[in-house]
Amino acid sequence: MKKSIALSFLCLCTVVFVLTSCSKPKEDSAASDAPVSLSVYMQMDLANPQSAYWPETVAAFEKKYPNIKLEFEYVNGEAFHDKFQIMAASGDIPDVFTTYAGARSGYVLDRGMVKDLRPYLTEDLKNQYNPAVWAPQGPNGEIYIISQNLAVCTVVYVNPKLQKQLGLTTPKTLDEMIAQVPAIRAAGLTPLAFANKGQWQAQSLLLSMLTDRMAGTAWFDKAMVGTAKFSDRQFVDAINIIKTMTDSKLFPPGVNQMEGTASWGEFIADKAVYLLDAGWRISALKNAAKPEDYAQYQLMAFPAVAGEVTHGSSAATTGESFGMNAKLTGAKADAAWKFISFMSGKEACEILTKYGTMTTYKLDLSKFDIDQLTKQYVELINNQSMGYVIDAKMDSEGVNSVLNPGIQAVMIGQKTPSQLADEYEAWVSANDSHRKR
Repeated sequence: MKKSIALSFLCLCTVVFVLTSCSKPKEDSAASDAPVSLSVYMQMDLANPQSAYWPETVAAFEKKYPNIKLEFEYVNGEAFHDKFQIMAASGDIPDVFTTYAGARSGYVLDRGMVKDLRPYLTEDLKNQYNPAVWAPQGPNGEIYIISQNLAVCTVVYVNPKLQKQLGLTTPKTLDEMIAQVPAIRAAGLTPLAFANKGQWQAQSLLLSMLTDRMAGTAWFDKAMVGTAKFSDRQFVDAINIIKTMTDSKLFPPGVNQMEGTASWGEFIADKAVYLLDAGWRISALKNAAKPEDYAQYQLMAFPAVAGEVTHGSSAATTGESFGMNAKLTGAKADAAWKFISFMSGKEACEILTKYGTMTTYKLDLSKFDIDQLTKQYVELINNQSMGYVIDAKMDSEGVNSVLNPGIQAVMIGQKTPSQLADEYEAWVSANDSHRKR
């Protein structure tokens, strides 16, 4: 009898030991120390001053996880998306990659190719970020990406030195800005630097904000599901403002063939009085401009527009983020999660903040020497309502095939705002997933 009890006790201890061992996090096991390689496909130009934070961030990751080998491929601009779409069409994508919420990266997000990260997320981790990070990214509440930064898509940067030379004051309305065009053009300068070669810029950075100004988020919510329409007057008026800006010669010649680097390059070269860009451009300006020039730059919300129903708003969504290949399992998936959580976590976000980008991670900003332009940006964010970015809300195919090229066509006079609005509404009505729910 005693022997039987002892044997039972021994078996029970063995089971407890096995269960306890199995419940330990995988990173504590010896297997987690085995080398793991991850292919990382990134939209980045390492020669761009805006990328100055990245080598320091990678070095910090490699110090913490020496067993994870990162095999990078860097591609910049539209070439990044062109190549990634080819990868997605073949079904063979990298282990980890930069991606965006919504339509901009719909070619992978809408195909079930990106792993849902919800199993990795705890409430404690989620509470360390701006709540906007956790807005649903898939039809069933999936979270595919964690973003380091909130992309405020419309900011007007100002060069006070050029304003003073030309006797100009900062315009409070778009009409006032347009009224400055003759004087700025007469001086051989560009009034408002902007680039739209990729076509998405006029939609994400301009039309999204103007739609919120002219219609508001409540209207957009209705238009998504069909109780309002994208052919409504509000949306037509928003598109028409872009046409008015183009016809008024606010933009540089060849705006639809201009890359973003050329646009903000004009601004830091004192060839443009104003720059229309996103909030994430601050770090590039800081690293590329002369220190004395950067020190006097200012920024503001897009000026007031006649007939707007939402005053002073911008449009915002989560910024560039990392996603994980949905096929990853085991050690590969564990390593990919370590990479994603590190790159969006405290240490990496502190490095990013040091280089001038405000992050979604809740940091104590009193620890950082934040420059005057970044302080203005923080104040702008805190005092500005945010509308939707169209390509983060609507299905990617309609945005990329109808709306984006259609805005460019409106700018060069090949379509009217009403024609584009009708065409986009027709596509959404027949195809967009929000209308089919």
